[in-house]
Amino acid sequence: MDFRRKARRARLRLIALSAAVVTLLATGGFLAVGSVGEGRANHSQAKASPEPGSSASAAAGRKKHTPATAHRAPVLKPKSSKNGIGTGFPHTAVGARSAAVSYWQDLSFIDDQSAERQLRTIAAGPSDPIVRSKVSEVRKLREGVGLPPSGGPPNGVTFTTSVKAVLAQSLDRTGDVVQVWMVYDRYATSTEKSTDENPLKDETDNLIVTWTKGDWKVTAQPRWVRRSVGPSAYDPHSPYAFQDGWRQVTDG
Repeated sequence: MDFRRKARRARLRLIALSAAVVTLLATGGFLAVGSVGEGRANHSQAKASPEPGSSASAAAGRKKHTPATAHRAPVLKPKSSKNGIGTGFPHTAVGARSAAVSYWQDLSFIDDQSAERQLRTIAAGPSDPIVRSKVSEVRKLREGVGLPPSGGPPNGVTFTTSVKAVLAQSLDRTGDVVQVWMVYDRYATSTEKSTDENPLKDETDNLIVTWTKGDWKVTAQPRWVRRSVGPSAYDPHSPYAFQDGWRQVTDG
């Protein structure tokens, strides 16, 4: 399955939902981002059941880890910040994972000017396609909900993105280019209402980070995008999701 196309579909569904929500804003209502996460098949259902009495059946009797029961993967805090986004992560696998999660949670998806400043801070280079690509996505989303293509969030509404699980995979032999898939929720709040009763839940997207200039930077260079692969299905209670590399995260 083309997960980039799937992510685009999810964003389009968010746009359609937000269009109705922005109408509520105009009448004094609260901007709520609804739960439009795509249904995901349980990965365990794709596995054949072992024959009774087989060695696989005996192994099934042992306790199997799942993302929900295994130790959580630590996510480090950034050591510094610039232009509204954290920076400064160690040159380790944990550092790559931490950078991707931190960037995804900090990146603005509704304020194009803020997003551009952030992306130029964490991009692998000034001409990296990630800057133009992500800023274009923000502007298209704004237009899709009836906002001017450039500007800040509507009526003081703020959004919080919370990454719950990650799947990291190296795209080169050195481990210096890492694709990090993330499952996340997104909540909306305003000065009038601090709780989002219908948040965006269990969405999946990814960032590719590369070690350059003393930090993990995001990139959308075609040579790395071509090597990227979609993740297996995430289910917090599936041993197969754990075996495939999915880990729930916790602050380190």
